[in-house]
Amino acid sequence: MTLRQPPQFAGRLLNRLVPAQDHDALLGDLCEEYQRGRSVAWYCLQILAAIIVRSLKDLRANPLVAARAIITGLLAQMFLLSAFSPLQSVLTGAGFMWGNKWFGLPWYWHWPYDSSLGIVMQGIWIAGDVMVGWLIVRLHRGHGVTMVLVYCCVIGATRSVGLLQVVRAPGSPHLFTLLYWAANGQIREWLLIIAGGYLATRPAKMA
Repeated sequence: MTLRQPPQFAGRLLNRLVPAQDHDALLGDLCEEYQRGRSVAWYCLQILAAIIVRSLKDLRANPLVAARAIITGLLAQMFLLSAFSPLQSVLTGAGFMWGNKWFGLPWYWHWPYDSSLGIVMQGIWIAGDVMVGWLIVRLHRGHGVTMVLVYCCVIGATRSVGLLQVVRAPGSPHLFTLLYWAANGQIREWLLIIAGGYLATRPAKMA
């Protein structure tokens, strides 16, 4: 009788995203459970949990590397901001809201599409976020996307502080409006940075 084989892409994804650890024993145990009747969804959820847990383990073992990755990402985003700062007056004249108006909420969270200039700028910022994630992983390749996930947590915390300042400011928009902008923009930013980090990882070797 032919034994059921688990989806190979899930194991390869684990090896690709968290290359700093040996996953053979875990994958062997998961394969046995799968062959005993576990579902594909169960197997993939176990792989996702392993990515998170083992990334945290890698982080605890390499705090200085994580700090360097955070600094790398912050410098890259600061460079991105400064590179396009001359366009601030143009975009302000076109009616876009800027982060310095609302205490740290970055202007690109508002995602204006009402002009060709706005569309071009969105494309630039999408590419910029992808490049930030790519750079972090490229410089810390032995750790997969662990350092990108750490960086995403840091910028999420930073954005939360900015959001609290906005809520306390007189004349600020409604709280639920701010939360919608923040969640929508932050999730988008995280996904773009993680996608860039994924592109910089080495594909797992064929079994």
